[in-house]
Amino acid sequence: LELLNGKSSIYLADLCYFHEWDNLQPIPLNVGYITAYLLDKHPEATTELFKDPIKLQKRISEQPPKVLALSHYDWNTNLNLAILRHAKEKNSDIITVMGGPNFEMNDLEWILKFFEDRPNLDVYITGEGELSFNRFIELLDTYGKISDIPFEELPASIFYYDKESKKIINNPRNFVERIDLTTIPSPYLTGILDQFLDDPHLAPIMETNRGCPYACTFCNWGNATQSKINQYGLDTVKAEIQYVTKRSKNYMGLMYLADGNFGILKRDLEIAKLLRECTVKENFPRRVFIYFAKNTNDTIINIASTLKTVTSMSMSKQTMNQEVLKNIKRENIPIEQYDVLREKCHEKGIETFCELIYGLPGENFKSFIDGIRDSARNNVIVTLYPNQMLKGSEQSTRPSREKFGIKTKFRVIHRYISSWDELPSLEYEEVVVETNDVSHDNWYQFRFFQFLFYIFRSEIFIELSHSLYINGLDYVTMVEKITHDEKNWTPEVKQLFNDYFKTVKEELFDVKKLEFTPEDIKKARIESKALNLVYFSKITTNTKIFNDFKFYLSECISRFFGKQLQNSSIDELKQTVNFAFDKLINYENLNDKKIIPVNYDISSWLDNPDKLPLEEFHISEPIQYIFELDNYVLSTLERNKDFSNDLTEAVYSLRVNIQGPTGDKVFCYRRTPLSNQISENIQLSKREAMRRHVDIAQR
Repeated sequence: LELLNGKSSIYLADLCYFHEWDNLQPIPLNVGYITAYLLDKHPEATTELFKDPIKLQKRISEQPPKVLALSHYDWNTNLNLAILRHAKEKNSDIITVMGGPNFEMNDLEWILKFFEDRPNLDVYITGEGELSFNRFIELLDTYGKISDIPFEELPASIFYYDKESKKIINNPRNFVERIDLTTIPSPYLTGILDQFLDDPHLAPIMETNRGCPYACTFCNWGNATQSKINQYGLDTVKAEIQYVTKRSKNYMGLMYLADGNFGILKRDLEIAKLLRECTVKENFPRRVFIYFAKNTNDTIINIASTLKTVTSMSMSKQTMNQEVLKNIKRENIPIEQYDVLREKCHEKGIETFCELIYGLPGENFKSFIDGIRDSARNNVIVTLYPNQMLKGSEQSTRPSREKFGIKTKFRVIHRYISSWDELPSLEYEEVVVETNDVSHDNWYQFRFFQFLFYIFRSEIFIELSHSLYINGLDYVTMVEKITHDEKNWTPEVKQLFNDYFKTVKEELFDVKKLEFTPEDIKKARIESKALNLVYFSKITTNTKIFNDFKFYLSECISRFFGKQLQNSSIDELKQTVNFAFDKLINYENLNDKKIIPVNYDISSWLDNPDKLPLEEFHISEPIQYIFELDNYVLSTLERNKDFSNDLTEAVYSLRVNIQGPTGDKVFCYRRTPLSNQISENIQLSKREAMRRHVDIAQR
């Protein structure tokens, strides 16, 4: 096929859904490594790399390659299929390849259906891609056709569907060893990824080691690499960081670390110190997203302290239930270690947040809420996720589904709907909606709780949360009580909540599509949205709901806590509700700036380490607080209105499409005292940075 002498081209791509507002997509490091390794072995080979599907589509039309290779995961699986169809339409002789851990390599029946549903796919490669893809290209170059490759020469990582025999061809005996990472040339230092570093919408992603020692059943991280951690050369890692620091044009100054457990190696502290040095000298990276190692050690604490100005520490507990930890094979990480880690972090001023998953096998509604409450009472920011099914994970296998009674449904991922008419595509996520411990109806309670939790965890209700904490309570308990308080919901609140339940049920599908028409995409753009943001937007764009919600919260505080708190404490909680609705933006009756006198020093109260009652900070001379929108909110909102007459739709678009993950600015005024705006802005910026980090984690 003349693949290795440069006369035939090889296209490799890690495709994503680009949007105008999105500057969080990572550079295609994965196919960068594969390309760097291939070119090191065969310098004459002709390769081209892509991230943008439209650019790839146009390039295929101009000059079809001999081989088209695409990375495959839940966030681009249907996008890949659309590109494969386009490629085969242009030239049916193009050899199409996909690869990645999102594949049930031990389930022959699943693999057969996978290929039957994807007639334009020729080959799938599992495991680490560098060795296997290079070997596949060598075999193709030698034998010309996939079917002519001798069976005994096929690596175990390669699967293909023989259309004549209608069988899956795979040679499990020809095992592929783990690659020595020091033998892979750096795709950064060789310049292979320069074009992507120059794109301000793409963020660099660095891999300093590969592998994960844990076997969590919901995760497929270790599927490609087994359990052993292999390392890149430290000098190479350092040189890459310095190179990327000077070259990246990313708007946010964002960098990802791709390691599954950063801090698990002692040398990681040295890497962290270099990152910090780059931030100080070059103002990059300004934000680093890291998955820290799960077990507590001094190295992790020192790393987090070193990088505390550019990152927050994620403590991926997933659950607080010991039985669930056993079910998901996470019991080798004791919960107590997280508590030790949190305390040490707080002593050093390191921001932490905790990730929890609902719908794991063995978890019920009560145990999950108890786990969230325990975290909240320890003053930890918590973010919640539904249990999603990832192909290649143990949880996704038939035996696991049967053992734990796992049932799933599909829903459209609202961020992954194409914005290009010439390439109609969208993606689904497979969500666990039922287990032996949770009925389908109970799952909707989780979903409703998550919506309310999202609201009360926000900057808007930080004073209410603080007051609850001072009084030995927490916002989790309040949210839980609201979910069970249906008979007392006020009319507008009841309508809002009932509409939410109805829409949540409508977003789920039993089956997913693989091909789409432009009409499908237009419909999805209208109907498939981030529902928590939609219904939060409804509160801020309807004065009746706005006022009714405020009334309900003030009224329910007395019912929920009147028997256990003194009147003064109840009054304090109600006062913090007033603070919240002073900050909550009412777009139907909008002021871009307002000044409200308050007889409390709110800032000092929030910052006081002794957690004193609000009354201790009452002052006779009121502080003039200024409430302002960020400058670009109004101008962007007006532009949104040009595309929609619906105010809720315009605000929702502002929050999710234009600004992306910028915390609470769209729903919440920036409140600062006129006399001390600089100091208050610093505190607000810290909280905003933390919420932005959580938003990135959720994405």
